[in-house]
Amino acid sequence: MQGKKTTARDKKLFLEALQRRKGIVTLACKEVNISSMTFYRWQKDDPDFYQKSEEIRYIEIGIIAEDRLAEAIIVNKDMNMVRFYLQTRNHKYMMKQQLQFEDPTIELAKLLSKDE
Repeated sequence: MQGKKTTARDKKLFLEALQRRKGIVTLACKEVNISSMTFYRWQKDDPDFYQKSEEIRYIEIGIIAEDRLAEAIIVNKDMNMVRFYLQTRNHKYMMKQQLQFEDPTIELAKLLSKDE
């Protein structure tokens, strides 16, 4: 039974490290002194741990990506990044191909009505 308590505590410590290390598994593993194989085994064997670790990774890596995007747009005035940001975040600036297939059921209905 002691092993299970230790593992639960170790998983909790790992999740805290993962958050401090911005969702980077390798850094979190080093901090708590486990192998990446242990991390992936925990993910495989424990759905709750899998969910929590993936949520942390998604949030933290998203924050990093947003920071880099903001830096490219605001600091570097990178017009390609401005264009990318607008095309992915604002319907007004999306490319026509993206807008045409926004609702696949409407597109399918249009295609089917042409055959009749």
